[in-house]
Amino acid sequence: MGKEIFNTAVICFTLTLIGLSLGFVLLKIQGDE
Repeated sequence: MGKEIFNTAVICFTLTLIGLSLGFVLLKIQGDE
């Protein structure tokens, strides 16, 4: 049971990091133009 919660937390954390990275890249692209 503990492993499932840990796996879910890792997935959420990874998705959040990817979302932040994409948002940052989009902001940089818009800022350059």
